[in-house]
Amino acid sequence: MVQAAMRLAVGVLAVLALGESAGAAAAREPKSLYTTIDLDACRVVQRHKDGNTWTCKGLQAHPVLYGEGDLRAFVSAGADPGRRKAAEQTLGPFNSIFVAGSRRATLEWRVHNDGKKAVPHAIILRYFTRNETADGEVLVIMKISNRDTCQAAIIDALAEPEAMALARQVADDAARTFDCDDEPVVHGKSGKSPF
Repeated sequence: MVQAAMRLAVGVLAVLALGESAGAAAAREPKSLYTTIDLDACRVVQRHKDGNTWTCKGLQAHPVLYGEGDLRAFVSAGADPGRRKAAEQTLGPFNSIFVAGSRRATLEWRVHNDGKKAVPHAIILRYFTRNETADGEVLVIMKISNRDTCQAAIIDALAEPEAMALARQVADDAARTFDCDDEPVVHGKSGKSPF
């Protein structure tokens, strides 16, 4: 009877440990948080005849830098975002992160829990592109780390039927280990949107 009670107690402890382990693993699973680039709420930090540069509130201690120039958008985030590679990256065709007539866009931050807080590792941002022959929509996945922020991947949101699901997968896998010295990688089906 004592042995049966001990086996039951060991079994209960094992189940509790598995439950705690599963709960801890779920807490570390990547998830999405959202912020907005709203130019009416951002602060102009540089004025230029071809387009201004703004700083906007981001996630936690990760301010966002948004710039315009030559009918193209530049977005960076993190500590001192203007010094990060993303501040100089855009897409080839004319582009904007804003739907026509808007001055507001949403950033999807992919974050993981480091045991204490949510830590961003990627940003997903939709660009609206245009060239002489087509208009398009492109998802840009940016890697964000303590050291740098850069474009890691590009998805043609009009050609790829599961564009958002793919963007989140790429953000959580490939973008986290992406080397910012490399060029962004195209994922999924393409051919409808210029990029």
